[in-house]
Amino acid sequence: MPELLHAEWIKLRSVRSTYLSLAAATVLVLATAYSVADSTGRDWPTMTAADRAAFDPVSAPLFGAVFAQLVIGVLGVLAISSEYGTGLIRTTFATTPQRRKVLIAKAAVAMAVALAAGTAILGLSFGLSQALMSGGHGGVSLGDPGVFRGVAYAVLYLMLITVLATSLGAIMRATAGAIAMLFTLVFLLPQVLDHLPQNMRHELMRFGLQRAATSAVSLRPQADTFSPTVSLLVCAAYAAVALAVALFLIGRHDA
Repeated sequence: MPELLHAEWIKLRSVRSTYLSLAAATVLVLATAYSVADSTGRDWPTMTAADRAAFDPVSAPLFGAVFAQLVIGVLGVLAISSEYGTGLIRTTFATTPQRRKVLIAKAAVAMAVALAAGTAILGLSFGLSQALMSGGHGGVSLGDPGVFRGVAYAVLYLMLITVLATSLGAIMRATAGAIAMLFTLVFLLPQVLDHLPQNMRHELMRFGLQRAATSAVSLRPQADTFSPTVSLLVCAAYAAVALAVALFLIGRHDA
């Protein structure tokens, strides 16, 4: 297994798009954090008490993580779908006939990249935003109640997205289809749930992936959502189900 992990790591790091994508995600996340924090810091003295109470000093500056999850998700998909597209997956499976081990290794390497990149990108984003909002202008510190949990859950969410994306890549075996499915689960499904009758919408929206992720990261989750920890578990359920399906199918499909 260590050799398999090393091989998958070589594959991922040898592709230039990995570095370009992560660089783009870094710029987008930091730019979003700067924009939100700068405007909040300048407007804080004139904001009403209700606006200040509604502002979430953790999830608002980290809104740029939406871009990061897309980049991480695409990288997770490509970790396996690109090999199906080029036919190199046959060589991989010939070298390692235990296909489930291959999938687990790919998901593990993608998770490791998400952990490293997410910690760096979101850590910088949080530090930048709180520096701009310091001095009583809406800023918080990692030592404040719930703050470290919110940032840590944001990183964990990115790791779960990689598992979900890699699993979808194995299920669909096509890059476009897997990315479309990921986009549907993250963005389109919540829109569908939002158009259900009101009595059903409030119950089901909390199970939407994006709503659950927002609740997990938020310092002040909305009343109609689960607690941060339960919300993160909802996100984990998406990844777990997708991985289980992928592990089931990967041994039954022809390469």
